[in-house]
Amino acid sequence: MWYLLGDVGGTNLRLAAIDETGAFGTRESLPTAGVADLPETCAAFVAGMGSPPKAIAIAAAGVVKEGRVTFTNAAKHVSTTQLAKACQVPAENVLLLNDFEAAAWSLAKIEPGEVTYLQGGPDPQPGARVIMGPGTGLGVGALVWQKGHPSAVPGEGGHLRLTPHSAEEVAYFEALIADWPEVQMGNGLAVEAEAILSGTGVPRWYRAIAKARGEEAPVENASAIFDAAQAGKDANACRAIASFTRYLGGIAGDLGLIFGARGGVFITGGVAQANPWIFDEAFLAAFNAGGRHSDWRRALPVGLCQDPDFGLKGARNCLFTRLD
Repeated sequence: MWYLLGDVGGTNLRLAAIDETGAFGTRESLPTAGVADLPETCAAFVAGMGSPPKAIAIAAAGVVKEGRVTFTNAAKHVSTTQLAKACQVPAENVLLLNDFEAAAWSLAKIEPGEVTYLQGGPDPQPGARVIMGPGTGLGVGALVWQKGHPSAVPGEGGHLRLTPHSAEEVAYFEALIADWPEVQMGNGLAVEAEAILSGTGVPRWYRAIAKARGEEAPVENASAIFDAAQAGKDANACRAIASFTRYLGGIAGDLGLIFGARGGVFITGGVAQANPWIFDEAFLAAFNAGGRHSDWRRALPVGLCQDPDFGLKGARNCLFTRLD
């Protein structure tokens, strides 16, 4: 007896087989852009296993509605019915989750060594927990307890508002909106948080800063921009990543306050995991800058989750809870 798990992000698609104890077995990883048909890909994985799984849980970067998900950063969609047919599994045994709903489920049990705490530490009592992750996009999820049982709260927190934090940044936001008008929220200078706090947004934010300053922007992609900032080789890369760090810390603290996250606020995702150096004093200062509630925010544990399997583990935790 085995179960099929999937984690479909904006960049990578991961599939894994687990047994009835939850232990991982066969795995496969593919670029999301190269996957033309998710049910077909899952069916090929199942064929390699030699028998259909008992149940399936797929975490996907997109809004899940009525057993169907449309991927946020790709013109693709999939349904539980399609997956059930392709993998020879009853439709009632197929579960689709938003990727950060699954990420939230990964917090139901945090293994020692999976989290580096930047502030505080594990809470011995179950308490609300928030997870956010800058990757291809920006995901947000939360885990709360009801009568002693965990329950995930999915949402699209990556699309909340960011606005300039200084007079200098006004011109940067104006340049970003001129280059990418669809991320503007309302008629002012607010943009979706994902427009800056993601691997997709960082290059545009960097170019907007350079354009506003009348300077060149020679660094081309998010990874190179982070590297240039860490090395101090490009002034606008330094400005872009310094503001990225402040914005990320501020939003993380806001979300911790909103959910009353006594169980901790956790940062993950490809961008965060590749650049742990940004989680410095400036990040924590922004996290804890809560005005009259600064002391409240300083009491919240803050952790960097380095486990690359958080999406798969969350899908597993949710699936087993539903089956129980």
